[in-house]
Amino acid sequence: MIEYILKAFLVCFLGFFPASEIYVAIPSGIALGLDYYSTVVWSVAGSYTAVLLIHYGYERFSQIPQVKTWLDRFSSQRFRNWIDIYGIGFVLLITPLLGVWVVSVTMKVLKMDSGLFLVYSFITVVISTVGLTALTYAGIDLAANGYKMIIGVTD
Repeated sequence: MIEYILKAFLVCFLGFFPASEIYVAIPSGIALGLDYYSTVVWSVAGSYTAVLLIHYGYERFSQIPQVKTWLDRFSSQRFRNWIDIYGIGFVLLITPLLGVWVVSVTMKVLKMDSGLFLVYSFITVVISTVGLTALTYAGIDLAANGYKMIIGVTD
């Protein structure tokens, strides 16, 4: 049991860590021997923890008047209109490419609606984690059994 907890914690931490996120967490979880469902759950938990940390940290940090003044310089009405129209699509498409840290900070600075951002970032993290896990599984299966397809061996 303690071994599972340590593996789960490591996968969760790798999912949280900005440089690796799910792209290192998923293969690491599988390599550590976690089942695919646990790998997905703990990778999502780590990545989404980063989203929540940035969201609530930004809210607390922006309560400081000097910081609020400085952050308001990065946002304009034009960007707010753009975020209102295209923000959800941006979150859905760009999060898997840039990562949750970059997109979370960007959406907070550009003042996307917090409720929508939290919901759509969770959906994006889940979809990209499941997709990457499926691709990793397919790659492992191809590496393990691909030679059989090439040379025509049947079991």
